[in-house]
Amino acid sequence: RPRVARLCRVGGTGRGQGRFRGACAWAGASAVLLCRHQTAHWRAALGTPGVDIIIDNWNSREDTLACVDAVSRQLTGDAMITVADNGSKDGSIGAIASRYPNVRLLPLGENHGFTGGIAAALARSPARNVIFLNNDAVPQDGWLAALVGAIESAPDDVLSVGGKIVDPTGELIDFIGGALTFDGHAFQNGFRYPLASRDDPPAGAELLFACGGNMISRREALVALGGFDDDYFAYLEDVDFGWRTWIAGSRVLYEPRAVVRHKSSATSQRLGDFERGVLFERNALQTALKNFESLHDASAALFTFFARLHHYTTTRNANTGELTREPFSKASKSSRGFAGRIRRKLFGSRPLATIDDPLTAMQFRAFEWITAHGDRIAAKRGAVQKLRRRGDREIFERFPLQIVPTYPGDEALMRGALFELLRPSLPATERTLSDIMRM
Repeated sequence: RPRVARLCRVGGTGRGQGRFRGACAWAGASAVLLCRHQTAHWRAALGTPGVDIIIDNWNSREDTLACVDAVSRQLTGDAMITVADNGSKDGSIGAIASRYPNVRLLPLGENHGFTGGIAAALARSPARNVIFLNNDAVPQDGWLAALVGAIESAPDDVLSVGGKIVDPTGELIDFIGGALTFDGHAFQNGFRYPLASRDDPPAGAELLFACGGNMISRREALVALGGFDDDYFAYLEDVDFGWRTWIAGSRVLYEPRAVVRHKSSATSQRLGDFERGVLFERNALQTALKNFESLHDASAALFTFFARLHHYTTTRNANTGELTREPFSKASKSSRGFAGRIRRKLFGSRPLATIDDPLTAMQFRAFEWITAHGDRIAAKRGAVQKLRRRGDREIFERFPLQIVPTYPGDEALMRGALFELLRPSLPATERTLSDIMRM
């Protein structure tokens, strides 16, 4: 049976503005925490659990119930389930509590994102190992035993083990390993291709990163490394953590027998494409800025970000000619003629350019976050490099960086001489998007 503890609501004003930092972080005014005396009693009475399965939920009652049901049927006496709820309004908390009274619930009151929910649960977990599981994933038979067995039998330098993820039919690849691109983005190898079309790595194969929707980690080592960066909110936090794991001298392995069927983006689609895009872009850029051993190797990511922003701005918006005009060249006649002067007197000056494309705004918003948090990113880079025990060249000899044209204009950009000068001086492979994933 899963282990259980009663919950104690904490009032007052929360600290951290929706961010969780360290084991004593607060989750906001409406967070639910384990009381200290209850926690001590629980641990004394029950001992240290072998594994805590942590599931984030945000307005996904039916998916989360199906996930918890599948996990519950595999539990042993050495396991517990924790559900961190990000302010759901769909009755999730009541449904979980009534159907699965032994599940530990952490209602956070508002949406702190995937990383915030994970951090809240991790800070309160007493277990030796922790599993992060997507709430829209359904574990298959033998999943829990395979993950726990893999981490318990792994050498001491193994921090995490990633399982296999397939689509709901069980026939298509979701995750059997991933690839990091030079600009901090990442892809799932063979995504949406038939399972039989790609070689499935054997048990114990090394991965650069595990997928955060189906992975197990040694809790104390994970916490010592900083866990998932809670500035990410969602997306690429597992890629960043995997890279930092290798930087710090540890490793990540693969366990193909730990299989889950995954709906893929069942929760994240509700965020909207452009909101997700902001997170992808800002998280990829800070991943590169934090983790590359040499800032020269990060410069290609920064240059590419600006090249894509320029391409979006000048090709997807009206009235942007002024942004590409050569110095001392003439402005458009409409702004200099008699009609233009009359219009300015009556209505004021026209904007020099207009941004009305949401993809362009998405890129600007991502970089706004980067500039607003530059000091924090610099501090985190210092912390990552201080922990370095393995050089990037050694890492990417195992897992070559991917040079993948992904955005409009990328092909021309990546053929250019300036890009060639700035691209990372590390082992890399040039690929197309269709090589990696089914379009």
